Amino acid sequence: MKILHLFSDWKWTGPAEPTVILCEALQKRGNQVTMAYRRAPGGAGDCIARRISGRGIRGTDQFRLKPLGKKGKDFGVVDLFRDIAALRRFIDREKFDLINVHHSHDHIVAGLAKRLSQKKPVLIRTDHRRDALETSWGNRLLVSEFTDGILTFSEMAYQRDLRDLPISVERVGQVGVALPLERYDPEGPFRNMRSGFNIRGDDVVVGMVARFQRYRRTDVFLTSLANLVRDFPHVKALLVGRSSQMQQSVMDPIERLGIVANVILAGYQTENYFDTIAAMDIFVFLVAGSDGTARALREAMAMGKPTVVARRGMLPELVEDGITGLVVDDTPENLFLALRSLIQDKELREKMGKAGREKALKEFRLDKQAEEVEIYYQKILDMRRKKE
Repeated sequence: MKILHLFSDWKWTGPAEPTVILCEALQKRGNQVTMAYRRAPGGAGDCIARRISGRGIRGTDQFRLKPLGKKGKDFGVVDLFRDIAALRRFIDREKFDLINVHHSHDHIVAGLAKRLSQKKPVLIRTDHRRDALETSWGNRLLVSEFTDGILTFSEMAYQRDLRDLPISVERVGQVGVALPLERYDPEGPFRNMRSGFNIRGDDVVVGMVARFQRYRRTDVFLTSLANLVRDFPHVKALLVGRSSQMQQSVMDPIERLGIVANVILAGYQTENYFDTIAAMDIFVFLVAGSDGTARALREAMAMGKPTVVARRGMLPELVEDGITGLVVDDTPENLFLALRSLIQDKELREKMGKAGREKALKEFRLDKQAEEVEIYYQKILDMRRKKE
């Protein structure tokens, strides 16, 4: 298959890494894969162009892929029509069988370019949203007029897309997000971050990784922590990440609750990310980020960490309650009880961590994801050919 992934962003955030590693895995299966992404501005730091280098897939930033701004503020209509015309020529010259889009803007560009092209490839939209694609009139129009299929990550999104969007069941596919599992060996040679964070040998470390915005319900976790430290003063919370809302979501609550000494703010880790995860004894995850992959949770499971998650969205699909972790209605009391049970029972923590690692090795494999995506692509292509 000749496949084009169209991605109207340049940043190495959200859905970028899962898209790139999927492209790489599809290429290794013998497909010809091109990834088109937005050009990074001068002086930009981490970006797709830099990360894609050396992965064996063709990358291009020849299209502007600039989402429309508000009228009168860099609106971008000229760029939009230039991209549609340029992409139409690119499709016909390269003869792509399939275009996989990832955002609403690249969906618009690809849909119109496909309509004008001679080749008319199949168009697939990947649903990266935490709670499935919004049921706006724009999304309904894009799906009904320009879309041959939708690919989702979770059963929850699958069911909502079927319910809310004008698309038939045979055109919606569900394939889980994969990880490059070789990165996540729990026995790997990790730096001793516990020493770097002044964590004592008998401290139990409960970790979170997130952009600490208010919707991530960090305040609920911190309230449960305040209750825990009364009985277990050696418990530490290790918070990895940052946000423009840190003051409201983290700093103010820990001051109000009197737990400043029990909370370690690790900031945004890059070089020492896996070392920092390795320092945790328990991993807590309450709300997936806006891209909906719950990547940090998957990573913690792959590294053999027992997990406590909220009964929200796709999280109960990933964590088997009582086996790989605990699934709770995320009130402070419920989190307190779940964490207390794991803090008191090291053997249970180890058992659940091992089960989570085994699940990750079985279900989060790149070769598995690429094969399932390829099968889905072929199914949609076959459906198109039967109509012709």
